[in-house]
Amino acid sequence: MARQQSERRGVGRVGARGRAKNPWRLAPIAAAVFLVTSAFAQTDAVVPTDATGQAATSASPGQQLPAVVVKGQRDAETGTGPVKGYVAKQSTAGTKTDTPIIKTPQAISVVTRDQMDIQDAQSVAQALRYTSGINPEQRGTNTDSLEYLYARGFLVDEFWNGLRTPGPAGGFGFNVTSFDPYMFERIELLHGPASVLYGQGSPGGTVNLVSKMPTAEPLHEVGFQTGSYGRLQGFFDFSGPIDQDGKVLYRLTADGFNTATQTDYVNQQRFAISPTITWKPTKDTTFTVFANYQADPEAGIYNSVPAVGTILTGVSQLSRSFYPGEPTFDSFRKTQESIGYQLDHRLNDIWSFKQSYRFLHNSQTVKYVADDLGYTNNGTELAREAYLNSGRLNSHTLDNQASARFNTGPVSHTATVGVDYQNTQFDHVFYGSSEDNVPSLSITNPQYGQSIPYPTFMFGTSNKQSIKQLGTYAQDQIDIYKWSFLLGVREDWTNEDTLSYKTGAQTSQFNRAFTWRAGGVYKFDNGFAPYVSYTTSFQPQVGTTLSGTAFVPTTAQQYEVGVKYQPTGYNSFVTVSAFHLTQQNVLTTDPTNSNFQVQTGEVRSQGFEVEAHASLTSNLQLIFSYTYTNLLNTKSNTSNLDKVPVGIPRNTASLWADYTVTSGLLNGVQAGAGLRYIGGSYGDTANSILLSSATLVDLALRYDLGRAFPSMHGWTASLNASNLLNRAYMASCSNGSCYWGQGRLVLAGLKYQW
Repeated sequence: MARQQSERRGVGRVGARGRAKNPWRLAPIAAAVFLVTSAFAQTDAVVPTDATGQAATSASPGQQLPAVVVKGQRDAETGTGPVKGYVAKQSTAGTKTDTPIIKTPQAISVVTRDQMDIQDAQSVAQALRYTSGINPEQRGTNTDSLEYLYARGFLVDEFWNGLRTPGPAGGFGFNVTSFDPYMFERIELLHGPASVLYGQGSPGGTVNLVSKMPTAEPLHEVGFQTGSYGRLQGFFDFSGPIDQDGKVLYRLTADGFNTATQTDYVNQQRFAISPTITWKPTKDTTFTVFANYQADPEAGIYNSVPAVGTILTGVSQLSRSFYPGEPTFDSFRKTQESIGYQLDHRLNDIWSFKQSYRFLHNSQTVKYVADDLGYTNNGTELAREAYLNSGRLNSHTLDNQASARFNTGPVSHTATVGVDYQNTQFDHVFYGSSEDNVPSLSITNPQYGQSIPYPTFMFGTSNKQSIKQLGTYAQDQIDIYKWSFLLGVREDWTNEDTLSYKTGAQTSQFNRAFTWRAGGVYKFDNGFAPYVSYTTSFQPQVGTTLSGTAFVPTTAQQYEVGVKYQPTGYNSFVTVSAFHLTQQNVLTTDPTNSNFQVQTGEVRSQGFEVEAHASLTSNLQLIFSYTYTNLLNTKSNTSNLDKVPVGIPRNTASLWADYTVTSGLLNGVQAGAGLRYIGGSYGDTANSILLSSATLVDLALRYDLGRAFPSMHGWTASLNASNLLNRAYMASCSNGSCYWGQGRLVLAGLKYQW
């Protein structure tokens, strides 16, 4: 509860300032354009080829030509479409265009739908468990509603179909936008800064969630799951054409569950549904409307447990099921609704245009009793405090981009220019107990049902915010012989207006930032592709110094070198990357007044990552990842100088393998097993507490019943166990507050497809 405690002290409070003139009228608003100085080269002649890719030969009179099998575009992998197996080779996350991953000079990880299905991921965080460079479950057991994802040591931003979603990295308090992973075709991680593509953002990386899209072929799936803690879950996924011509397609996906959890008195409920319609009036135009509704009447646990009595010795050691709150008082609920569209239009053989828009509404209320006041009565009782946070958020996001594919002599270009805009309105209040009058809780004989006074003390972070960002960007992807180069520039203007409900003060902050990146890849004939890149980012900070000076954005720069390997003739992909990342203007305590902050801090992150996805045979699939992160506060006014930020393990690794039986008595059985190693992380800013490492075992079993019993064609049974050995471990701690990791979770399901 470090954040709550700092709010009680007033750290980082917003000072009163007069409203400045609207800088939006003064900011130049224009899209950057590329100036092409060379005439377009003539298109080379197209040589007919046979099914093997060799030049086709003419037949002599009376000779019959061999049959030619043409592989349609529908079968080719795209950067947003489905992937068979675990090996993705295309992505849009690193360029905003459909680009081979091997040509992008930055590490990109893709979790495919097949991987999510076999591992039965129940949250975006769980889906990323076997991905390098990311620490997805720092918040412990509740990853369904509280997606706090850390990459390369920094809290990352999440995007949905290329548009930003409001989340904790953006400073929106507890209004954490989260999605049910059943709605997605793939989940992508772009490692490192991405401001040149997406504007203000985390230097650690970007997670992009890609929706399931309507299909031209009919698709029907319904399923049911049950398992640990009385879980009941049902889901369905329908898709196909609406009209006879196949110009209008639909997809309707839904998931819902009700379950208890490993924490006493804490339940989770969810219902989510995503309807999607695609209209293709011509072969060059596609218009898709996305919508999503998700309700979490019981969104799981927000509370923590004390370090003393869990990782540190206390009078009594607390179990994983111990609940420090008050069941009759506590509640956590949230809802979110969104609707948007994507327009793709091909103007001619060179130019294409894409426009994406989304409106998203998010509301949440968290009411709980926390144990952040320490122990009383000789360490046998927890002193507690009550909190209430309620917030609403409305977000408009728009991205316009034009792309041109052309040649200048031997050089091939994919040039992209664009303008994007974000407007987020955030309104929230945060209350705590006005006096220390909340009853304590015995840890040896807890008595629940005590009367809890309603929180009435308003924290200084209660406010109303308007956050706007306008950005223009330009990018050129250049291919010449075996070289691929990527160059990009961007200019952003941000405006943040804040009204404090605590003091009535109004502040207005305007910032502008220029970001850029450059990189190159050389692809050898044997599939090796070494690369190097440099990229920058920025992230605005809300608030002022003691003198009333508005905080400037943090800035970051990253150097990355690596090699990607895509062997010819094999369905596999390997990425090895090393990075050096530095963030400046980090907030740190003002040495003259501890109630305020200054921007003299700096954080350095460096390390390397390895990730491999491979189909070793037609039956055997493999995923391996390893991450080494050396994170350090290199500048600070406090005791955390030269210390490692909390919650980030130095070493993590994972290995997953599964095998599908295609003959014999076990025909149709797919068995998988995984190991996850989570290294120890520091649990306080002074680095005096080091959490233990943990090695976890996961198992998966799928049985295509139709292979053994023809009458059951389309039926699939499943069994999954995560943390099979029920290893008790702490996911993270921060200055006295800790979060348990998820214990053993067993799920059994039945699915029917037709």
